[in-house]
This record gives sequence, C-alpha cells and structure tokens, in this order.
Amino acid sequence: MSRILIIDDEQENLDSLKRALQDENPEWEILTANNETEGKKLLESQLTIKDPVDVVLTDLVMEDEKSGMNVLQFAKQLDPFVMTILFTAKEKSLDRFAAFDFGAFDVVEKNIRGTTASREINIKTRAALKFRESMKNINFMRRYFDPKVFNVIERDPSILSVSERLVTIAFWDIRGFSQLCESLKAYPTLISAFLKDYFETGSKIIFKHHGIVDNFIGDGIMALFGVFNHKDDQGKEDAIHCVQAALDFKKEFDQVLEKWKKEWMLYIAQEIDIGLGCGIHTGEAIVGNVGTDFRDQFTALGPSVNFASRIADRSGKGQIVVSQPTKARIESDFSLIRIEVISDIKNIPGRFELFKIT
Repeated sequence: MSRILIIDDEQENLDSLKRALQDENPEWEILTANNETEGKKLLESQLTIKDPVDVVLTDLVMEDEKSGMNVLQFAKQLDPFVMTILFTAKEKSLDRFAAFDFGAFDVVEKNIRGTTASREINIKTRAALKFRESMKNINFMRRYFDPKVFNVIERDPSILSVSERLVTIAFWDIRGFSQLCESLKAYPTLISAFLKDYFETGSKIIFKHHGIVDNFIGDGIMALFGVFNHKDDQGKEDAIHCVQAALDFKKEFDQVLEKWKKEWMLYIAQEIDIGLGCGIHTGEAIVGNVGTDFRDQFTALGPSVNFASRIADRSGKGQIVVSQPTKARIESDFSLIRIEVISDIKNIPGRFELFKIT
C-alpha cells in the first residue's frame, strides 16, 4: 500500500486535495498534517513503526515562507527514498532551483483550489511512486554488485541480458547451523543478528574479489565470479579470485563466530559446534536477468550451478572443496589435495574428482 502525507495549514485545501486523491486512488493510505511541526512528527513516527511515508505533498508557505523547504530537507534526511512534491499559490515565494537542489521530485503552482491543481498533483504523485520503487530496486541491486560493477551496469544495462557465460560458482553453508537454531529457538534475535553479520561479511569479501552475490538461501550464500569478464584466459583469473574470496571468508567467519559464541554461551548450555563449508566449480552457465512481470533476479542457471551446490554439500566445517575444472585453473597458485571421487550427483552422470584447498 502506498502511503501519502499531505501537509497544508489551510484545512479546506487539505481536505479538498485528500478527497481528490482518495477518489482516484482508493488503495492509497493518505495521512494529513496541518503544519510543518505536525508533518515532521508524522514522518518520524511512521519511520519508527516501519511504515514509512512514500510521498510527501507539502504546501510551501505555512508558518513561514520556508516551511515547505524545511519539510523537504527533513524528509530526505530521514529517508533518502522519500519523494517530495511542493505546491504553492504564492509563486513568488517558490525557488524551483533551490527545491530541486534539496531533492524535490517536483513542484506545482496552485493558483486556486480547483480541480486542475489536484489533477496535476495526482499525476505527479503517481509518477513519484513509480520513481521511488525504481530507486529502491536500484538500491536493492547495489547489495548484490560491487559498486564499481554497478556503475558499469548503469552505463550499459544490456550486459544483464541472458547469455551463456563461463563463470566460477561458489556456495557457502554453515555446518551444524540447524542444531544451533534449535538450541537458540527461544532467542530468535540472536540468530537473525548473527546471520546479518555473516551475510554482510560474506558480501564485502565477495565484492572485494570482483564477485557478485547471486542469492542468500537460508544460511547459505551463492556467488558468481567472472560474470562480466571479457579476458581470454579461460576463466583462470576469476577462479583464483573466487578461491581467494573463500579463504578470506573462512578467516573472517572464524572471527565472527568467536564474537557470537561469547554471546550465545550466555543463553545456552549446549556445545556450539558450527563451521563454514564451501564448494566451488567453474563451468558454463546461463547467466542474466531472469524473471517475470512480478519479479526479476540476476542469477545463474544450469548443471554447473547444481554441481557447485552438490560440491558444497560435500564440504565439512572449514573446508573449501573445488572441482577438477576449478583445480586446473588455480593449482599454480594454491595448494590442493585430492579428497574423493563422487558418482552420485543427481541428473549429472559420471565420476568426479574433488579437491580441498590446504
């Protein structure tokens, strides 16, 4: 549900605009305030209860000629994604350039309280809601991509198109995590806070080594390396980046775990025995922005992804296990030992050697 806040010190104007917007958009939740102070309090309270205002419609001149601008600046400081539209019947008081500099989405001249101004505000509010959603989606995508990579995507969105690419795929899972969750089931916030710490640590390391986060799955992380690589080295550099990321993540995870163990031991008597396992495979995959009208996701699909996941299933606490194709690309840079040959991969026939980074 979209949430709109109208701020106007003239009650008749406020009621008229609210009716006009509600008639055209019955699905909107429309809040009202009669002055700058009330408006700021509503913005704060809605953010506190995690129901933030999407669009602020504020009169420019209320207590003084800067009231609307004050609301605009305050709203943007609270929530960078909030859209603000200024309106006024006092055109001489309106500095459009200053309004846009402070982050206004648009400004509307309202000479009289007629339907024309209401219609224009309605159109601009709808546009502001769409823009807010797109900005939130962009910010969401920034969580998945290194900022440097994201800048490349913004310049050339076509690189997100679906295509077959040679990538190195990594899966991480926490061994023993289900048992830990059972032990801490009376303290769910201790689990959620740990996962947040864990996911943020992993994401930063993946970005550092030129990878992207494909997905968070329960206590697992899936990452891709080489998605945007145009080097003709058969994916060697990307595989090296991936393994180095896995080694760094292993080290950082141990530090995160030690910190949280001290917290968990205050609440449970059971032994805490968890560790990070990792599986890595290099191969061809279908990569790109895959989705429907309702949801898009940049991801990788195909047997190589499934194989990497199965390798991760074979890894123990603190182990980094890689496939033969990955081993062939990294063996001059890392020490490995052969640990087993597997032949029970569902829908992938054959015998496969697995190696552990030492």
